[in-house]
Parts: sequence; structure tokens; C-alpha cells
Amino acid sequence: MAFPQITKTKTTTYVITQVAIDMLTFDEHYRRIRGNFRYKGFGCYSCGKHFHDGEELSLIFTNKGNRLVCRDCGTKFKNELEAI
Repeated sequence: MAFPQITKTKTTTYVITQVAIDMLTFDEHYRRIRGNFRYKGFGCYSCGKHFHDGEELSLIFTNKGNRLVCRDCGTKFKNELEAI
């Protein structure tokens, strides 16, 4: 016999206002600085891809704070903003 369950899903929408391509480089220095933060930024905020050493990171500015994304996602968002 299965127990009853309740499933809740929260959806958050982020409005992107600006994009900075190749803003940072992911390396040991970055990991040491961001390691103690709540939002570490060790993976792309959009697609979830984990960053690797030497990878260039893009920064997106949203209505709910700044987030790091991979170069591919940053380029995609920048193109979408330019099309508006």
C-alpha cells in the first residue's frame, strides 16, 4: 500500500536585462573566492552545465540578482536581447 503524497513545484521567472560575455575565467582562484558564498556559481545557471578550468564565463543581470552562465547560454541571451 502506497502512502499519500503531496508534490509542490515552484516556478521562478527571471527577466534578463543585460549580458556580459566572457566576463570571468573559471579557475582555482575563482573556486577559492566563491567557495564560501551561498551561490557558488560553479555551473551554468541556465542549462546546468558544470564549468571546467579555463572556461570563459558570462554574467547575466536579472531582476532577481546577477547569475553566471556558460558562454553558449550568454551568447543566446545576448542575441535575444538584441532582437528586442
